[in-house]
Amino acid sequence: MQAEPVRGFRGFFRSPIGRVTFILLAIGVTFAAFAYTDTLLAIPAMLLIGLAFPVWVGLKRPRFLALAALIVLIVIAPLSTIVFTQDLLVPPASASSAPIRPWGSGGAVLDNATVAPFLGSTSTNFTWNVTLHPKYLDAQFNGTNWSNDTVDLFISSCPGATNRNSTNCAAGYTFRLLQYQFTASASDGEVVTFHDTIGATGIWSWQISLVIQNTTNASNPAYIGLVGDPTYNGLEGPIIGGFGTVYGAIIGTIYLDAVIYLGVPFYFVLILYMWYKRREARRRQAMRQAARAMAGASAGAAPGTPPPGPGTPPAAAPSGPPGPGAGTTGSARAPGELACPSCGAVVYAGESKCWKCGSALGGPPPAPPLPSKGP
Repeated sequence: MQAEPVRGFRGFFRSPIGRVTFILLAIGVTFAAFAYTDTLLAIPAMLLIGLAFPVWVGLKRPRFLALAALIVLIVIAPLSTIVFTQDLLVPPASASSAPIRPWGSGGAVLDNATVAPFLGSTSTNFTWNVTLHPKYLDAQFNGTNWSNDTVDLFISSCPGATNRNSTNCAAGYTFRLLQYQFTASASDGEVVTFHDTIGATGIWSWQISLVIQNTTNASNPAYIGLVGDPTYNGLEGPIIGGFGTVYGAIIGTIYLDAVIYLGVPFYFVLILYMWYKRREARRRQAMRQAARAMAGASAGAAPGTPPPGPGTPPAAAPSGPPGPGAGTTGSARAPGELACPSCGAVVYAGESKCWKCGSALGGPPPAPPLPSKGP
């Protein structure tokens, strides 16, 4: 009897157009979670919309689930890169140094640091400004000899680099150092300005430090820097080249993040799901085989024989191999059926163990002896 087709909501998603709709839905939900929320929040979103939902509606084939997830990963990376590129093209707020000891006492020594313009071309002359507030210097810097001190501007293609040996990037990145040398004591509110034409496209990073020479150990100066991003302590900008430059620079990283944070957890859970389903299939197959064997045993009983009641001892199992009539037409058992010598259950010829009690069954009957030769 043919099963009635599933209709309604679940039936729609099992149709060809429903499967396409599901993939589009999975792309939209995962993209929104990956691009507009924290990356870690996108992991449960991917598992729910990419695995739990399709299994619930009946799309349970692992091959389809794996293919759908691959399509989602391939599509959301370039879409998310558009969002991340637009975010990077927005100028960040001004930066300051930490207003806590030992970098400052009651306020920021370096304040309102900016780069302008934020977006430019290879011929743009960029300007960096930072305001000094010596009054917030910690007490340990009293008596500073400003003529030996500098304000350093670090510009690099490596985020947060303040030298040519940063561990954040491979060797060979571009690095530039600009210095402002004091000629007199710094006054409160003094603005230090730098100008530079970088002359190369890319996403650049910068950092500014006030370098105060240690009066007791000139080889160990103190550095008071700006508070940058939490990963590299760098400040973004300027950006030279526009949208296409930024998009091309970050899309590889976005693809890698999508594979690591979304793909790896998804396929790991999918493998667990496949293992569970195969285990369940083996269990159901064993139960069907046992049911068929029980049905065969019931069919082999004599017609009209009532089932044994409570307290009725089980029928004794034959002590030897079946007689010559066993397995033939008109016998108590169907062709090819034997009795287990331990429990009496009906088994089939060629089986090695009893399906009911697990006892080992004997091998094939011995061949009849060859006729002896006469004298």
